[in-house]
This record gives sequence, C-alpha cells and structure tokens, in this order.
Amino acid sequence: SGSKGSSFGSTLSSKGGGFGASRGGGRSSRGRGGRYDNSWGGRGRLGAGKGGRGGPSALPTQQAKLMGHTATVSCIEVAEGRKQLFSGGSDGKVRLWSWEQNFECVHVVDVGAPVEAILVFDDWLFAGTQAVGGRQGVVRVWHMGNGFEQALEGHQGTIWCLAQGGTYLFSGGDDMGIKTWQFNEQPAGFAPVVELKGHTAPIQVMKTAATLLLSADRNGGVCMWDLASGALTTQIATDHSNLLMAMWVEESYLFTAALDGHVKVWSASGELLHDHLVTNQQQQPSGVTAIAVVSEPESAPGRDTEQVLITACDDHAIKMWRLPSFEKRGIIASRAGHKDVVRCLAKGPGNSFFSGSMDQTIMVWEFMASQ
Repeated sequence: SGSKGSSFGSTLSSKGGGFGASRGGGRSSRGRGGRYDNSWGGRGRLGAGKGGRGGPSALPTQQAKLMGHTATVSCIEVAEGRKQLFSGGSDGKVRLWSWEQNFECVHVVDVGAPVEAILVFDDWLFAGTQAVGGRQGVVRVWHMGNGFEQALEGHQGTIWCLAQGGTYLFSGGDDMGIKTWQFNEQPAGFAPVVELKGHTAPIQVMKTAATLLLSADRNGGVCMWDLASGALTTQIATDHSNLLMAMWVEESYLFTAALDGHVKVWSASGELLHDHLVTNQQQQPSGVTAIAVVSEPESAPGRDTEQVLITACDDHAIKMWRLPSFEKRGIIASRAGHKDVVRCLAKGPGNSFFSGSMDQTIMVWEFMASQ
C-alpha cells in the first residue's frame, strides 16, 4: 500500500509482524528463528544454560530529556519513517518531537481532553481521550498531510488504547467493547464497522501482529481476534492478581505485565512459558506499569544481538532483564531517571527507547556499543 492518505493501509500487515511465525517483524535485528524456542520451548524453564554475555554491562545512556508537557505523559508513539516521536499527555496535548532536530518539539496539537492513547500510521494521527466533565472519550483523527479532522464518537467512558491492522482502526477502553472503524472515500472519513465483544473489564492495551489483533483487559483477560473475520480465536486468562497494565508481542511470544509485579511470557496458543516476579529493594513485588523489548548492540561481529526487556515500575525505577534468561541487566533509579512513575515505554530506532512519566518528562535512552 504505497499510496499514502486515503488508502488506510489497504494490504499492510501490521507493524508487529510474525506472531506465531518466527520470521520476526524486521524492526530489530531478529531473524534468529528459534533462539527463544530453545530456551523457553514450552518447558517453562527459561534460558536453560544460556548465560547471556557475562561481565558487567553499561546502563543505557540518557541522550535527551524532553520537557513541555504540563501533566503526566501517558502515551508515546514512534514514527520511524517520519523520524518523529509523538507524545500524549493528561494536559490535553499531543507533542511532536523531531530527532533530526535534537528532539526539538516541532508541533503541538491541542486535543481538548486528557490524552490516554495515540497512534500514528502513515500521515494519520489518532488520539483517544479520557472521559471528563460529563463528556465521553472520543477518538480524534487528523490527517497530517491535508488537514482533514474528525472525532469518532460512540464509546462510553475513557479510551485507553488504539491499534491499526490492515484497513481497520481499533479503539478500546472503559466500555469493554472494541470498536472497529474503516476509512471511507465518500463521505470522507472513518465509519464504524463492528464492535468486538469478549472482554469483561476495561480494555487497557491492544496490539496487532501478523493476522491477529490482541487485546488485554485490566482483569488479565487476553483475546486474540482474526483481523480478516473479526472472529475471537483464542482467549487467555493470565491470572495476574492485580491490574494488567501492559502487553508486548515479540516474535511468537506474548508478554503481559501487571501491578502484581509479574511479567508472564505466553506462546501464541496461550501456554504459559515463564513467570518472572519483579521486586523492589525491600524484596516486595514491584508493580509493572509499562514494558518494551529492545535489542542491544552486537557485542562482537556475528554474535546474536541480545534482547533486553525493559520494565517500568511503580517505585519510579526502570528495571532491565536479559532475554530469554531474565537475568538482571541493570536498573535506572530515580536519581538517574524519572522522579515519578513511568507510564509508557516505546522502542526507538536501533538500540534506543523512550520513557514517558508522571513527572511530565520524556527521556531518550540508548544502549551504546561497548568500547
């Protein structure tokens, strides 16, 4: 789907790629095929005999600290093709930062209500809003090329998540139903198609991967939907004992994370492969608010790049784990990082990632090659 604009992703398979197929999504240097399989392989014994690199590793370097939001940064979205980072905040603004211009803020969109979710696709920007002051949450739509704007109404309560798959836009939130929208030429704009029902709690996060839409609710229910037919194909009860906050798809693995401190790894069929407990200095569970998987630079030519799981925690720290062994990779405590809880993480280009926090700032981090 080369033509931009009105062709809302005609034949585009989703960003993630490869859920249930080991071809990887192409964004990081994957193509390792079965590396996780060998270690997780359904035995639930992660990383048997794989010790990662050994030796001390440098923490990621903070490359920039982005200030401008006047309230919590609730969501961030990376548009690698545009070399831009988009951030949404409780201050009702979406800010665009250009990494070609040293992460200067190049544009501010006034959304009119606190922003809880953003999505960027081609020249389209979408923002899902909080229900405030008696108004329901809406999905605000902008075409950044031609100035087209729209507000998609119909949800009751706040919209917590957005996703795109094929020709569809998906929105989910408090009302527990996933609304599906499709772009029409005449009259121009997005129109509702169908509502996907299967959740029994507010929908916190959605991802698309290959032919699937994955959605997770706060009570820990995960649904997998066929993107072509809308059929509910798989359901997983993740059994987190506190609110599920985050989900990530990496190759053929699904990660879920919750305020109970657990990060769980699932196969595409819903089998639990690993359960990792994140703790704080008092050895109590450390609630996880956001997760991302980022690759490190190659330690030597020809060596596999190591994958690192980033977990943002309710004790304000960012904790990092080597995959697939879940060995400790390091911690960015609040003196070097954020002064409040990190609400959102996003993978950046190369070996970088972004964190957005209740302290109103966004930080740009990068794993550097060891000298």
